[in-house]
Amino acid sequence: MKRKKLTWLFCLFFTAFFFLAPAVAHASAKDDIGKYDVTVNILKNGDAEVTHEVTYNLSKKANQLTLPQSISGTDGVYSVSVSVVSGSRKIRLKQGTSHKKNTFETKQTRKKLEITTYGNYGTNPLKFTYVYRLHGLVTNYKDCAEVNWRVISSNLTVPQRNVGIHFVLPQKKVRFLRIWNHGNLDTAKTNVSFGKGRVDVSLKQNPAHQSLRCHLLFPAGVTPENKKVVKQHSKEHIEAIEDKRLEKSVRKRERKKNTYNIIRFAWLGAVALSILSWFIYLIKHPIKQKIAMPDPEYSYDLPKYPAEFAEVIMTNNKPTPRAFAAYLLELAFEKKVTIETVPNSKNDFYIKLVDKGILHGNELLRLLFGRVGRKGRFTLKDLESFSQNDRQRLRLSSAFDKWAEDVLRRARNTGYYDRKGEKRTRIAVIWCIANIPFTVACICMFLDKLPVAILLAVLIIFCGFLISRLYRNRETYTAGGITMRYRLLCLKKTFEDIRRMNLEPVKDKVLHEQLVPYSIVFGSSRNTIKALKTNFPAKRLQIVFESYYFPVFIFSDGDYAASLSEGLMSAIAPIKIDKMNTNDDLSVKFKKSLLEKLRKK
Repeated sequence: MKRKKLTWLFCLFFTAFFFLAPAVAHASAKDDIGKYDVTVNILKNGDAEVTHEVTYNLSKKANQLTLPQSISGTDGVYSVSVSVVSGSRKIRLKQGTSHKKNTFETKQTRKKLEITTYGNYGTNPLKFTYVYRLHGLVTNYKDCAEVNWRVISSNLTVPQRNVGIHFVLPQKKVRFLRIWNHGNLDTAKTNVSFGKGRVDVSLKQNPAHQSLRCHLLFPAGVTPENKKVVKQHSKEHIEAIEDKRLEKSVRKRERKKNTYNIIRFAWLGAVALSILSWFIYLIKHPIKQKIAMPDPEYSYDLPKYPAEFAEVIMTNNKPTPRAFAAYLLELAFEKKVTIETVPNSKNDFYIKLVDKGILHGNELLRLLFGRVGRKGRFTLKDLESFSQNDRQRLRLSSAFDKWAEDVLRRARNTGYYDRKGEKRTRIAVIWCIANIPFTVACICMFLDKLPVAILLAVLIIFCGFLISRLYRNRETYTAGGITMRYRLLCLKKTFEDIRRMNLEPVKDKVLHEQLVPYSIVFGSSRNTIKALKTNFPAKRLQIVFESYYFPVFIFSDGDYAASLSEGLMSAIAPIKIDKMNTNDDLSVKFKKSLLEKLRKK
């Protein structure tokens, strides 16, 4: 049960973490462009030689790839060539409409150009080089020349990383050179060189369907042969419009940045407040830690609760089939069932129903006496036969789990289990785990402020270390529960060493019909029976146990406990053999034989 709760808590943590951690990289399972580099060499006649170097990262095989390009505001494209680097080979593609491997075709309208290449493209990176001439890119005015071109089209359906745009003028040392960019500029950097007549724009990434438009102004004398001329002065007008847009864009980015800062500092405050409140909660509701108990002493005092409750209190977990074997003995003591040996059979027993009232509300007993056996009785052989059918075994397993959960619930009602303390512990653990993903998200927001990020990381690691240490050493028992468990430990120690003891001085205490069920849950039924047979004559034992289960115990040397509990475990869940809590009574031999059977199956 504890393991299930911890598993659930960690699943909650990882789910929250993956939902809240910001994604800064593109998912590897999707297509993207790893590098998008465009070089625009402007010619003196106003045309431009454009070179696209594009590296595709494909998630699956493809037969064709299309590069969309806006040519709005230009006079068209001509002299298109395409090459691809595959492995160490560079292949020049042929233009045509055959759609054959290593060919390409172009589709051109007034506003856009599409270059489609054909081939067998795998998932290895593919580097394409597209070269073409763009006619009428530059417009000359009386006082300036203008380039206003959408370098990256909004029709590009995959994101691009490592974007580089380069404009190279045909003249160096220009008097003025200005550029305005329009698009996703959060990661954009622009470098203008008057001496080289060059402008470089770089972006770490550009989302899919996001265009990038570059607007340049430079002296009209740079493109003296340009025939695309407008006879008017436009420099001041264009600069005024673009400067106004730039100012508006800067204000917008500042508002966005301020909003982001407000959000991240508010998030930081909320995380800090949550962690501080968590510490205050721990101080006000400390997790009770285990205390060292004195060494157990010998004691024959039997508890006032049933033997199956004793196993629950000892382990704070659901009872095992061994506890069910003890439970049947208690029913025999109450004369509600009888237990007899099967003639001419080793370690097999008849469990017969006497009082039908015990079937009410007990699905396991109803199944055992009604379906597993016949005429109100069952044997271990019946259990083995019944469990051969997977559906019947699952039904039996479900019935046993319900019985075990009911025993666990009723045992905890004795007051040994610290419900209130466990509730507070769960709140503290869940609270701490919930803080982790929110803190991780906050750390990602403050990567530009390393001292804050490092402080948060150290703080959350300390919180995790503290709660894990407190949780491992927590005390789940009440003060009364600790006393109950200590008395059971004393009783267990007595059962373990009972064969070395002289029972005559305490015969009035140990010769009690309820003694043996407790020895079963402590894994010492064989020791107990042998000790009784050593210390007392068989005739006397027969007088005490005859009306209950004397033949079963005395003549089987206590093998009833191992046979029934292990037989039941084998019937309901053989795959859980490693979890069997039976270290006595032939259990090692039984486990080996059962595992051997499972291997053969």
